[in-house]
Order: sequence, then structure tokens, then C-alpha cells
Amino acid sequence: MKHILFLSRVLLASVLVVSPVKAQSPSDRNLSYNPALPQTSSPSQTSPVDLAFLSYRGYLKSQGVDGYGALLTGYTSGRITPKAIVQAAINAHLVSASVLNDRGYLSALDSTIRDFEMH
Repeated sequence: MKHILFLSRVLLASVLVVSPVKAQSPSDRNLSYNPALPQTSSPSQTSPVDLAFLSYRGYLKSQGVDGYGALLTGYTSGRITPKAIVQAAINAHLVSASVLNDRGYLSALDSTIRDFEMH
């Protein structure tokens, strides 16, 4: 029950935190993740928190990343890694390939999934 309450609170918080969107040319767009900066929505970029939730809910199963308890078990054992999740997200067109080398993004994804394990 605590797990469900935690997930619903985090999901609600991520929905309530909406940043304004401004049009940018491709050259103006910075696709690296920096948690200190407000993030703008982009159809080609999914936040690490959203990607963690999508992974947990099984959205990347067709890309080879199990969801729910199997995700947490695979993550704990090291069979599923942040880079594996990002690669699946790249294949699903959720993030750009540059995210594979973005340590901040990978760290935020790792922290979010580890939070799932604790609850």
C-alpha cells in the first residue's frame, strides 16, 4: 500500500510540475539533462523520472525491459541498467541517442528506480 501511495504521489507531483514551453530551433535545443534547470517539453525527450515510471509500468517491455517487480529484480541484480533502459527508450523514440552519454540523466534515472526499490 505504501508503494502505491508513493508512486501516486510522485506521479501527481510530476504532472503538477509543468514548465512553460517555448519554440526553439534545433540548434537552440539542449538535450542534456540538468536537474538544476527547468525542463521544457519536447516530443523527442522524456524526463528521467517519466522514463523510470514508463519502465516500471512495462511500457518498454517490447524493447526488452521488463516492468513492475521484474524490473526491480533485474535492476537489483544488475541485469537491467540505466543504460539498458535508455537504449530501450531510444529504440522506442522516447529520448535522443545523446542521453546514453549524459551522466546527469543516467544518475537521475538510477535514483528514481532505486527509490522504487525502497518503497
